[in-house]
Amino acid sequence: MPNLNSELHQNWETDGYLRIPRFFSDKEVTDLQTWVSEISRWKPTSDKWMHHYESTLNGPRLSRSENFVPYHIGMKATVTRGKVLDVVSELMREPAVLYKEKINYKYPGGGGYAAHQDAPAYEFVNYHITCLISVDSATPETGCLYFAPGRHREGFIALDEKGCVAPEAAAEMAWVEAPTNPGDILLFGSYIPHKSPANRSDHPRRIIYLTYNASSQGDWRERYYTDKRKAFSAYAKDGSNRDKQISKIAHFQGKTVNHAKLR
Repeated sequence: MPNLNSELHQNWETDGYLRIPRFFSDKEVTDLQTWVSEISRWKPTSDKWMHHYESTLNGPRLSRSENFVPYHIGMKATVTRGKVLDVVSELMREPAVLYKEKINYKYPGGGGYAAHQDAPAYEFVNYHITCLISVDSATPETGCLYFAPGRHREGFIALDEKGCVAPEAAAEMAWVEAPTNPGDILLFGSYIPHKSPANRSDHPRRIIYLTYNASSQGDWRERYYTDKRKAFSAYAKDGSNRDKQISKIAHFQGKTVNHAKLR
């Protein structure tokens, strides 16, 4: 059975993103909050999950965790089957498969993200859809997402040397804030420009991002993380300073901290 009515489908086509409030129940939100806290306490590894850290006014804090699905039963069940996969597959118009997953924590003082499109950072497939799950409230003060509605139809827009939307192009876009409450989801595709400011509040803004591609394009999840580890190992040796990024594009505006220095 379809999850979305015709009005929601039209909003998706027109704006390039879609918010669905209270997608998860209060019990499910409590579970998600517990699981995110559990994952945040995992010690860094070199071959399993990935943690990224940043400098904040309160000292080094986690900025992102990735590749946690194989190591957490609850998260794996939630993101690889059931209603999240169903709604993404409906927008894809065919069955979807998980491409990658991450938690962006954005604790107080956590850095924002420059205007960008996701397509340049996600290789191997030509289109994907990301489902954002709001674990905490995301507001302009805590650093919610902002979108440029309708600009997803234009393909790549003014990519600069960082892989982001060039600042002068971003300054001319009409940005719309997209606040969320715990249990809400936001769906958006490869090409919709988006950004988020730093967290200027005293509260965390933890968000789960689940990225999917059409199953007809293959299952690339393991390849993605293998490739990312290999790329960042090369960055650490090539003098480019790209190992200070947390993605293959330099959209993160916080100051990263090597986890080895936290010991």
